[in-house]
Amino acid sequence: MPIETLRVIDDTFDAVLQRFAVVDEMLVLKTDLGRDPERKELLDRYGFTAFAEALRSDEFDEDPYLTAAELELEREFESEDDAWDAILEFYASRDCVLLIVGEFEEFVVGREIVATLGL
Repeated sequence: MPIETLRVIDDTFDAVLQRFAVVDEMLVLKTDLGRDPERKELLDRYGFTAFAEALRSDEFDEDPYLTAAELELEREFESEDDAWDAILEFYASRDCVLLIVGEFEEFVVGREIVATLGL
């Protein structure tokens, strides 16, 4: 079963993230805060990684082999792409979505996060 995939351009993704803050480890629309968010509450791509089940990116240091091991996917992988494919297969049945941002970032996130962001 292939994982559902959404593609978003970089500018669109950044604009979506700028609408949110992280309060008590939850995504909150800034307009719902009733106050200006604190600097540490502002959501950017780095902060968004906390909401990802898995990711593959040129910007963030993630190792598909390590992620596969943490998921206890106990098999030999021929390449990082092979490990990433196994990770995607793992999350496909767990109500997750592959969010591809631009050309270089892939986030596996729960469907509820996608809905919250309005993607």
